[in-house]
Amino acid sequence: SESAVSEVVVPSVKSNKDPKQMQGDPLIPSALLTAAWKSGRMDHLAGYEQRDAHEFLQAFLDIMGKHESQHYQLVKKMSSQANPSIERQDENTDKIEQDIVTRLFQGSLRSVVICDNCGCKRSQPEPFLNISLPLSKEIEISSTTPEPHSENVIGTRFHQASQNKIRLEQCLRHFTAPEALVDPVHCTSCGMKTPTRKQHTFAKLPKILCLHLKRFDAKTNKKITDPVSFPAHGLDMGPHLPHWCEVVQGASTATTEKKMSKSNAYNAVDEDSSCPKILYDLFGTVNHTGSLNQGHYVSNVKVDEQWYHCNDDFICKAGDGDGEKAVLDSTGAYMLFYIRQ
Repeated sequence: SESAVSEVVVPSVKSNKDPKQMQGDPLIPSALLTAAWKSGRMDHLAGYEQRDAHEFLQAFLDIMGKHESQHYQLVKKMSSQANPSIERQDENTDKIEQDIVTRLFQGSLRSVVICDNCGCKRSQPEPFLNISLPLSKEIEISSTTPEPHSENVIGTRFHQASQNKIRLEQCLRHFTAPEALVDPVHCTSCGMKTPTRKQHTFAKLPKILCLHLKRFDAKTNKKITDPVSFPAHGLDMGPHLPHWCEVVQGASTATTEKKMSKSNAYNAVDEDSSCPKILYDLFGTVNHTGSLNQGHYVSNVKVDEQWYHCNDDFICKAGDGDGEKAVLDSTGAYMLFYIRQ
């Protein structure tokens, strides 16, 4: 949380002219890192070789949540042994007890498969702690159909317009858009294998939304270096809820594509429908410099309306003023951390 970060960054003025000389004393969590390595669930990440920050985050959140749950159960057991009445009081609260990782990071996707033959839909929930967004030429936005409130329009192959940035909103729309599966899937309604589409929408949004930009392409063995623009305030996740972007049952592929083209937001509902606003503000980033096989991670974190840049043992203000512009203009954004308003 931001309050926890404030204990790490202790600014001390060294120069009134250069914001990068506004330094602080970092807290080096070597003991925490060592404990994580020795936990038994992060053996594959132990050591000082090149590691992926996203992979580390996933493993760390997993063990932190499980360890807190174990600690809670141990404390509860010891308390109930000392005072049996406590166990009876806790019987009604067991169902709502969640670890800190679940409370803050966990959301739920609605995964839907749609039969193109009969329109039958089948769905199931998929919990998540973070979302990985592809950065590839699959994200195609027609250069003849500008997006609302968009200053930069990226063509059908955005690499031809390298001066423009991929917008985070485009990545999210691509993520929640229905896609045709390569192989036919058995439809219980048709009783046979049929052409099928799959779609993910956000059924439940977390307090902290962690978005991972997939810059490392294993197929080409290259790093995707395209710049990505992302908002510091007011990232609206409302349009990605099931009611507002999920394919309507029984709608044909052609009908859905027509609506998607009309609204330019992969939306299966009427344009005049009032979509709720679920807004998020940026409070942290992890950036990567280097190549696929080697590189360096730095981070930016917002504390009390001020952005700080963290580079190993060096912590300073991110830039002029509150540092926000410097963070938004920085290259190599790899993970973005948003908090719900």
